[in-house]
Amino acid sequence: MDTCPECGFTYGETSHAALMAELRAGAYAMARLLRSGSPTVRIRPAAEVWSPLGYGCHMRDVALMQRDRLYVALVEDEPSFKPMYREQRVAFDRYDDQDPIAVADQLVMGIDLFAHALEGLDAEQWLRPLVYGFPDPSVRTVEWMAHHTLHEVVHHLVDVDRLVNA
Repeated sequence: MDTCPECGFTYGETSHAALMAELRAGAYAMARLLRSGSPTVRIRPAAEVWSPLGYGCHMRDVALMQRDRLYVALVEDEPSFKPMYREQRVAFDRYDDQDPIAVADQLVMGIDLFAHALEGLDAEQWLRPLVYGFPDPSVRTVEWMAHHTLHEVVHHLVDVDRLVNA
C-alpha cells in the first residue's frame, strides 16, 4: 500500500525531521480529543469499531512496541517481531475501563519516546532491515516502520475525531 484510501496517508512522503514532528502533533491532537470529556469516549459504536479510548490505548501500545522494535532492529541483523495481538489487548488491558486523561498522557509520552529514539538515528540506521509482519511478513526498513507508525497515528486520529465529534 502506497496511499491509504481511508485517511490519505502516503508512505515515504514525509521527511525524517517532519516525521517526528507529525508523530508528536498527531499524538497531541488525539490526546486533546481523549481529554475533551466527550460522553462518546468510552462507547464502541459497533462491535468491530473501537471506542475513542480504545484507539488511544492502541496508539499508546503501538508507540511503545515500535520503540522496542526499533532498538532491536538497531542491534540485530534483520530481526522479525511477534505480533502485538492488538485485538486481545483490548480485553486483556481493559481498554475501555481506563482513565481517558491517563491514557492521553501515556499516549503523548509513548509517541514522544518513539520520536526521541528516531531523532538519534543516522542515515545508515534509517535503512536497517527488519522483517515486519504487516500486512504480510516482508523485509522492510526502520524508515518504513517509522512511516508505518505515523500512518497509524494519522489513521486513528481520523477515527477518534470522527467518533468524538459525531
